[in-house]
Amino acid sequence: MQTVHVADGKTRYDIRLENGLIERLAETVVGQIPISRALVVSDERLWSLCGERVEASLRAARIESSALILKDGGYAATLDALREVSGSLTALGFGPRDALIGIGGGTLLDTCGFAAWHHRDVVRLIQVPTTLIGMTDWAVGGKTACEYKPGSRMIGSFFPPSMVLIDPEMAATLPDRAFTAGMGEVIKIACAADAPLFRLLETLNGRADVQDRLEEIAWRCLEVKRHVLASDPGLSMLGHGLAHAIESVQRYRVLLHGEAVGVGALAVTRRGEALGYTTAGTTARLQLCLERYGLPTATLCDAEGMLSAIRSLGSSPDTAVPQRIGFGETLRVDNSFLVNAWFGGIAY
Repeated sequence: MQTVHVADGKTRYDIRLENGLIERLAETVVGQIPISRALVVSDERLWSLCGERVEASLRAARIESSALILKDGGYAATLDALREVSGSLTALGFGPRDALIGIGGGTLLDTCGFAAWHHRDVVRLIQVPTTLIGMTDWAVGGKTACEYKPGSRMIGSFFPPSMVLIDPEMAATLPDRAFTAGMGEVIKIACAADAPLFRLLETLNGRADVQDRLEEIAWRCLEVKRHVLASDPGLSMLGHGLAHAIESVQRYRVLLHGEAVGVGALAVTRRGEALGYTTAGTTARLQLCLERYGLPTATLCDAEGMLSAIRSLGSSPDTAVPQRIGFGETLRVDNSFLVNAWFGGIAY
């Protein structure tokens, strides 16, 4: 079992990562955190795949448990879902010896984290990300959020979990496009701060190869993000400024988040290379790697909408730019950097 120790100011928790961990979920938790009761929150699709194993694990550990199964789709991100989770915590009278266990993608875990943050009493928060993005990127940081309108994640807080448990085998349950979109975040992390990981990704062939090496890949991504957060937090956001602009202009109906991140990272890298900051050939390697996993390298967006969305990021946005594969830096640039990154080659 791999363990990533997260310590950022007052935030301290462990991320446990091992294939098959879902079968030993309760055993792993009670070995570290004493709890007497648990509320497990998941969604319908995922619970049908792992619910019996989770409940069996909790019974074996003699933990009294209840399950709250949310509707599929984007429902888990909504205020209605937050009301369900918060209402369950209140109705059960949960306190310091009780645990809220979220099992699912980043939006569901964000909602669980937000519910735990504003619960009337302290509650243990155990997060179990099952998406590729969750396993390789979301797990570090303690971010929570909830939609106040479709496509927005502006209501939120930072509330560190007591523990994060990752079973890389759960990524096998993802639809192909969701898995591929997750690779956009993996490639972003490798491009920004892990040259050996990027070279590994250049040698693997498709989903099956990634799944076979996912325990190693996820651990490397989390270790990178842990160190990056300590030294240069903005570096983990390579491509995200443009990605959020793309998603906003497309009204969250065209690209998935990881796909948009890949497009944004490529545009920023191309601009860095044009200015002589980024080593020649870096853009070509990044584009080939994105294409290797079936990720888009361009997308259509309304030109005026993109200009407005980019300008809304601020006049001097911090922007992560690779110097070369595996080595990047967060630069304080003016708004024209991202405008030129987008309109200087990417389709619009």
